[in-house]
Amino acid sequence: MGNPNRRRKKKGMIGGRQSSPDPLLHRQERGQSIVEMAFVVPILLLLVVVVVDAARAFDAYIVLTNAAREGARFASLANPLTEQEIKDLVVEDVVGSGTNVTHMADFDESHVTLAANAYAVTVTLTYDFPLWFGGLVGIDTFRLQKEAVMPRRGDIPP
Repeated sequence: MGNPNRRRKKKGMIGGRQSSPDPLLHRQERGQSIVEMAFVVPILLLLVVVVVDAARAFDAYIVLTNAAREGARFASLANPLTEQEIKDLVVEDVVGSGTNVTHMADFDESHVTLAANAYAVTVTLTYDFPLWFGGLVGIDTFRLQKEAVMPRRGDIPP
């Protein structure tokens, strides 16, 4: 004798549910899953692609931030480098410090602007960052701009 509280399976029951006598219904449920996946997968892929490009742009922004600070720091010293030397330093810093996915080989001195007065030096970097997957959403480039301001040090006449 078994447990009297135990349910007995009725004929036509599978796992406590009424089994479908129609195998077509089971196929329709599988078809529904395929349709749902067909809707969800492209949205998820687009989301992944946007995250990848945003991460690359953020990495490039960090590279520009460091290069702008470095250029402003060298320009603010008591015996500053020439404007061309500072631009060359900034370009070398940008081109040499990118990772493989954010390598900005086309960055040149036309992207660098220097401004100075008696009290501070400002270095501004502007770069149109090319997106890998921007064409999917209609944006081919993303403009990055970073400005660094450093106070002048030493006895520099205005």
